[in-house]
Amino acid sequence: MNEKWKRMTLPTLKTTPPVPIPNDGGKGLDNGDGKKPRVFAKALRSLSNSSMESMSHSPSRSSSSIRRLQKTNSGSGSMIDRIHRRVSIASPMSASAPEFPVVSPEVPYSSMELIQSGPLKTDVTLLKARAEYLVLTDACLIKFGGVEGAKAAFPQIRTGDGTLKPSNSHSNTSKSSSDVRMEIPLRSIVGVFNEEGSSPRFGIEVWWFSQWPKLAYSKAHLFFMLPKDRDDWLANIQRACRVSHRRSPSPSLIPGNLKARVNHIVENTESDSNPTTSKILTFPVVKRTVGASQKSSSSDDSQHFSDGSSFYIVIGPAMLYFLEVLKAEYTTAPGDLRVKVQSYGTVSLIRFRASVASHEQRFVMSFRLPLGRENRLELASVHYRHVIEAMTKVDRELKPMWPQHLQKAIFDIKGLPPPLQLTSGNDLGGLERSLHAYCAAFKVQVPSWTIEWNTPSQPAFRLLPPASQPYSTLQLLALFRALRYNSYFKELSFRNIDLSGLAGKKDYSHFGDTIAYTSLNGVKISEEHYDLLMQSSVLSQEIHALAFSSESIRSMDLRNILGPRSIVGRSKDPEGVRRVSSEVLRPILLLLKRQACLCHSITMSGNLIAPNDIEELANLLVLDEVYMKKLDFSNCGLGDEGLTTLWTGIPGQGANLQHIDTSENQGTVKFEIIRDSLSQLQAIRKLNIAGNTRIPYNVPLFEDYVLNSWRLEELDLSGIALNGATVDILTGYLASQNSESLRVLRLSKCGLTGAQIAQMFYAMGPGRQITLYINSNRLDEGIDDLCAVITECYGPWGLFVQMVEFALEANYIKLLKALTANQTIECLSLAGTATPDSASETACKALSNLFSQNHTIRFLDLSGFDAKLDEGRLGRGFSKSLAGLRSNTRLEHLRVRSQMLNVNIGDLAEAISANKTLHSLDCEGNDFNLSNFRHLVRHLSDSTTIRYFSAFSDRDLALTIQKSVDSAVATATTSVRRQSMMSKLRHEKVPQSVSEPLAQQLRDGWEDAVHTQQEVLERNRLLFEEGEDGRFDSGEGYMVCDGEEDFSKAFGGLALRAFESKRALNRRASNPYLGNKRASMISLGPARLVSAEPGARVTRSWSRSYSIVSSEGGISAAESPSTGSAIPTPPEPDSPIDKEYLVGHQQNGHDDGLDYEYSFADPHDTEFGLELRAHRRFWSDEAGCIEEEEHGVQFDERHT
Repeated sequence: MNEKWKRMTLPTLKTTPPVPIPNDGGKGLDNGDGKKPRVFAKALRSLSNSSMESMSHSPSRSSSSIRRLQKTNSGSGSMIDRIHRRVSIASPMSASAPEFPVVSPEVPYSSMELIQSGPLKTDVTLLKARAEYLVLTDACLIKFGGVEGAKAAFPQIRTGDGTLKPSNSHSNTSKSSSDVRMEIPLRSIVGVFNEEGSSPRFGIEVWWFSQWPKLAYSKAHLFFMLPKDRDDWLANIQRACRVSHRRSPSPSLIPGNLKARVNHIVENTESDSNPTTSKILTFPVVKRTVGASQKSSSSDDSQHFSDGSSFYIVIGPAMLYFLEVLKAEYTTAPGDLRVKVQSYGTVSLIRFRASVASHEQRFVMSFRLPLGRENRLELASVHYRHVIEAMTKVDRELKPMWPQHLQKAIFDIKGLPPPLQLTSGNDLGGLERSLHAYCAAFKVQVPSWTIEWNTPSQPAFRLLPPASQPYSTLQLLALFRALRYNSYFKELSFRNIDLSGLAGKKDYSHFGDTIAYTSLNGVKISEEHYDLLMQSSVLSQEIHALAFSSESIRSMDLRNILGPRSIVGRSKDPEGVRRVSSEVLRPILLLLKRQACLCHSITMSGNLIAPNDIEELANLLVLDEVYMKKLDFSNCGLGDEGLTTLWTGIPGQGANLQHIDTSENQGTVKFEIIRDSLSQLQAIRKLNIAGNTRIPYNVPLFEDYVLNSWRLEELDLSGIALNGATVDILTGYLASQNSESLRVLRLSKCGLTGAQIAQMFYAMGPGRQITLYINSNRLDEGIDDLCAVITECYGPWGLFVQMVEFALEANYIKLLKALTANQTIECLSLAGTATPDSASETACKALSNLFSQNHTIRFLDLSGFDAKLDEGRLGRGFSKSLAGLRSNTRLEHLRVRSQMLNVNIGDLAEAISANKTLHSLDCEGNDFNLSNFRHLVRHLSDSTTIRYFSAFSDRDLALTIQKSVDSAVATATTSVRRQSMMSKLRHEKVPQSVSEPLAQQLRDGWEDAVHTQQEVLERNRLLFEEGEDGRFDSGEGYMVCDGEEDFSKAFGGLALRAFESKRALNRRASNPYLGNKRASMISLGPARLVSAEPGARVTRSWSRSYSIVSSEGGISAAESPSTGSAIPTPPEPDSPIDKEYLVGHQQNGHDDGLDYEYSFADPHDTEFGLELRAHRRFWSDEAGCIEEEEHGVQFDERHT
């Protein structure tokens, strides 16, 4: 926290320059009369101070009465009395009545009830020192110059011991005493407490509001002979103040100009707060100075002053503000108030010390940011009970899921009963409320996050990748602290988030606020465990807190915790990456070892893991008390030793493990070890051991009884050359009922022949609901057998045959004909599969027949593959095959990337115009120029069903535009040079007057085309919602067909977006509060981009354009990593997000968080979930009363 004072100004409200604080009257007189003897100077300071205090703060007196009393006392004729009289006459007095009169001017002393009286300690430093006398009544505290003056005003005071006559007797004396040094109305007292100087005197310190119209404080020190006298006086003054407030609760002591200024400060600082549900509480306080040396009252002006700065604390929705208001008046404009502000996050409060047992008005608040120093506020106030109530309430509201017993660690309040506050409306465990509070306290932006519902442990919290720069250290810490003790979520996901900013950093705090030492249910860690955490990094401490505190976390997804830096970090600093991974993994393992954590699923994919951590994990797995269901250590850089160590420990959890993934590691495991470990697995559901071992020639990978004892859902053996024995056992398993739950089978790069695959197809039976990946296998061998079973409709309903280069084009044509005749395959990918040379006319005809004659395939990928050393394209003639797309009545999602469609753009354009079933079309990577793109957009306007269309990724579009601009400028340069005979002597650059308009014209052309495309897609989306897009199944509404979710996840890309959109529409259909736009509201852009004969549903008039990124599907995060290829695919265009289901703080343009990647290889492990909107609620109930605090007056609600 910044310890420097910050001057808060209001430029919009400022009317006049700030008025400087006037110099103290006594000080000014000293300066002006510097030639007086030193003895008179001392007397002057003493008497002038006391006179000003008595006259400036006695609202029951008028200036005339004071002057009369001064004349009466002038008879002594001494020099001191004359100086005193001059100072009193020159003292500023207000002729107006106070705005909040606390003691009526007409109330005489005779009507006041005396409570206590007695002498003060004599100040021996003064000449003619005499004991001042103090009188406490039910209305004010009065200091007299001596006992004679006190008796004159209150005759019932006895002589000698200072005791009183019975309190029900009243004096008949009016307010005419000439010896009154100071009068303090009890209603104006801000704080009264023990004097805290370093001198050994027994005194109390009193602060009160100055007289109207001054907005200021006055202060006085009162010293007594004995500590008992001090304690009795302090207790009686405090009791009298409470009785005075209880008898007639005062209106707000905060003037209107300060209210307006406070509102402005809070609203500017906490702009995210809801002004209709949030309250602003303002309390006048005293800023205490502890341990300061105190001089005698005759020479130290700090003991007595008038009209000084006033202090306040303001409790906002998530912040606490300490305000010092320099001397002003009630009539000062809000913009002219000179206010110094210190702001602290309420959730950064680490200690609040106070007492309600002894009516002690002093309290201490300590704030501390992570990795920062402690900031302490030493305060006092008569409203200390209200402050305690408000702070405990707001702490509970901002951290609703934190156990209440932890409040005692922060709120050290003597005499306060155990908190019994209940919170309401804790949506998502109060996460949104807590997260905004922590971000406000740490002064950072709220990170982007979402909720996923499809995970095994649901709901799952997921932190989305940032839009640009990585999350800062304080952003991550704010999120981690907000998630502490949150029992709503069962899984936490930080995949693809760079957490390295917290690694290696230490945060030393003697308060122990960085360590979660107790869980939600009161379970505490051991002292040894606590000491280990104290020596750990901040990252380890926070991971420990997340896994331990809530006791609801069952799964931790920590994939790729270096984010975008992962690839560079793994190659340049592998040891540094391993250290970061260790700081994340070790605290979880330590909790599991001590049975202090219920997390049973760990995902560390994409992180380099140190051998020591793998060894510790393996040793942990063999313990009986450990329970693990999922281990994902794929792509963790494990060598032979590390992978073998892990698989040696896996049998210890053979009865529990349901999901194992150790694929994509460099090492391999000895066949005997992995075969023995597999035989001990009993509950396995998902097994991915791609590339983990090498199988001998004649020994199967599984025993028959082992495989048949499993109820697998996913099996990945990619990258392992399967021998005949293993294929036979696997085929038998597919034919048995034990494989009924199998949904995904990946056998890419397994060296399988077409004949072996045909056996598996037969074993599956017709139309088996399974997705099979047979990429990069030897299909030429036994192609006839494979085509025969496909023609007979045996096999899966989802088939991926990617990256297969047929030795003979005839075999490729056979496969196409078999697929054309098949009536069970609904999802088909032939991406990267091609003939040795460009496709012949016969092959293109077979492809055309596939489009026109197959009425089953709904998802089709015919993308090409282009790399430096390899190519898998069908050639320039491929576009002719798209003619069959015109008559297709079933295909919904088509992907044809990298197939040189720009050569004959008319084939694709006409197919788009005529087709009536496509929902999405992905044709990226075809090198379209502006003319091609415009032609596609014109024909796209004829389609009413295509809702998702992509001809360029964002990156490719920017590069294509720049390339076209550079090419046009270069052409113009050549033309200009040719027009001159002196071209060789001229500069090579084209004149700026020619290049800039040309470049801008090209950019405008691209922008217009993109804009029109977005309008068409928006129109089609609205037509789809209204059921008027002309599709054949329009009567089915937004029904999701069988397998559509599985196909969309496997296919990825635009198909997944369309599916999420449809599912979101189902959720929105019953919501009457969402105002739906109609298709008639969307019209296409300028006619220069629209064909002369637009579709019947296209309106030519101009209207507001709508971006494709509008209010569409509730998109979740899903990703498609690859086991067979490491080639990245460009990201998809911005995905539409359903505003109804957004949650958290969504930043613009952060597509990295929505993983709709598509690759030519197996898109396994795709996950997605809905984003849900949480209704933000802030604390709004009025602060109640702590026991013994009458009426519970709430000082200053939302100022209006």
